[in-house]
Amino acid sequence: MTCEKGQNMSSRKTTAAIGATVLAGGTALILSAQASANAQEETPQTPVDVDTAVLEAMERDLGLTADEALERLAAEDAALEIEHLATASLGEDYAGTWIDDGDVVIAATEPFALPLSDSGYETLVVDRSLAELDTYAADVGVAVNRLGDEAGVYSWYVDVPANAVAIVAADAEAAELVAAEAGLDDQVWNLEIQTDRPDTYQQNIRGGDAYNIAGQSRCSVGFSATHPTYGEGFVTAGHCDIGSGQITGGTGSGGQFRFSQFPGTDWAWVEAGSGWQTTPTVNRYGGADVQVADGTEAAIGASVCRSGSTTGWYCGVIEAKGVSVSYPEGTVSGMTRTTVCAEPGDSGGSYISGSSAQGITSGGAGTCPSGWTIFEPLGRALQSTGTTLVTTGASQPGFDLSVSPGSVNLEPGQSTTVTVNTQTTSGSPQAVNLSVSGAPSGVQVSVSPTQVTTGGSATLTVDVTAAAATGAHTLTVTAQGSVTRTATLTLVVGDDDGGGGETTWGTGVSYSAGDRVVYNGVDYVCVISHTSQAAWTPDVTPALWARA
Repeated sequence: MTCEKGQNMSSRKTTAAIGATVLAGGTALILSAQASANAQEETPQTPVDVDTAVLEAMERDLGLTADEALERLAAEDAALEIEHLATASLGEDYAGTWIDDGDVVIAATEPFALPLSDSGYETLVVDRSLAELDTYAADVGVAVNRLGDEAGVYSWYVDVPANAVAIVAADAEAAELVAAEAGLDDQVWNLEIQTDRPDTYQQNIRGGDAYNIAGQSRCSVGFSATHPTYGEGFVTAGHCDIGSGQITGGTGSGGQFRFSQFPGTDWAWVEAGSGWQTTPTVNRYGGADVQVADGTEAAIGASVCRSGSTTGWYCGVIEAKGVSVSYPEGTVSGMTRTTVCAEPGDSGGSYISGSSAQGITSGGAGTCPSGWTIFEPLGRALQSTGTTLVTTGASQPGFDLSVSPGSVNLEPGQSTTVTVNTQTTSGSPQAVNLSVSGAPSGVQVSVSPTQVTTGGSATLTVDVTAAAATGAHTLTVTAQGSVTRTATLTLVVGDDDGGGGETTWGTGVSYSAGDRVVYNGVDYVCVISHTSQAAWTPDVTPALWARA
């Protein structure tokens, strides 16, 4: 601390100490702690309520020997007791109690006597009482609030040993401005220069770190992402959302899953608990954190690295996109395959190419260091959850992509058109290139125009020839700009009368794409092969079922 104002204290008057009667204005203060005349000759004893770990920490961090640590603890106990007693006895003259180099110091604005036989406590006569200093500190608080951002003051408090108010600021000018606004004389306050602005010690959300779900399982964080309603959180794998969906440990603890989808796709967004802060970082496990600059999608053959809480950091290359994989729980589509390995617990973790976020670990085969994996493309996860990737940039230009309607039912020989919509979500409108993939044999698709400015729309034309096979198919529309966005259209080829046979939907049944069922009197066509579960009824799982 830089003290630029005088303390205006008298010299210290050493008086007797431990275990004595303190007289002030005729009032007796009886201290319960007693010490004999030869107390200083004795070896201090460890208090029964002091953990040996505390003593070890005091030795390590305060540079004390074991005996010095015990002596300090004894002084601290005495200081605590005398502080309560002195406050009551000295009244408005009381100016504080503190420990200085192992000695207990008592301050007041009027002389007071401590007729003790043993040395140890010190008394000090000062200019300002503790009540006066508290008032001055409150005045500083009012001044800071009144000045707002102009104040430039980080902190203020009563500096009891200095008998003044300490004002913590980046420079003297800011402190002087606040002191003047508070009406403080120069002798009343001291300046403390601090270059770094204080901040809360929040816990950071970092890609690849672990989190626990419902006390039952562990997954990994994908990337920090924010939601306009729920705030701070992260994207991760949809299949990690089990049980109550509560985050019971690790990153985001106290939070919960807000959005998730699995199977069909494999994305989720978790709202983090109180005190968690998003960061544009991924854990490199053994190296410096990787900074996330953007979400630009890398090409096939590009290098990509994965971070996960089981195996750490592994790298490989992107092998293919638009991949479908059949899990025991059902099929996922539109995934990206890599040569990177992973193991249980890595699910939900980060895939990053250079500094560009790519996706979220879904699954794969093999164990590290061999094997292959697939990931949920980040763009689809962000779009589906309505969240924004946290990056090192101030604001990443972004847009949303959607198709309307989301599903069509055509007979062989029929055609239709679907509207492709784009919307600017951040930054300025930008030009994006449109394409469509996933058309089965006998189905012809095209999009026009192939380039639009976000905020505009295009037309997707679907022609089903007589040679097209009946069943459900997923067409993927891709928009490539500063980031990549995808949207899917479910195409059901076949007559409305079925032909494949309709049955009542049930749980625990293995359904294949194109199968038809009736649920609550409504006809549905299976979009993605899967084994049904009680919560996956056709009316609430559009990724699995389309109305016939």
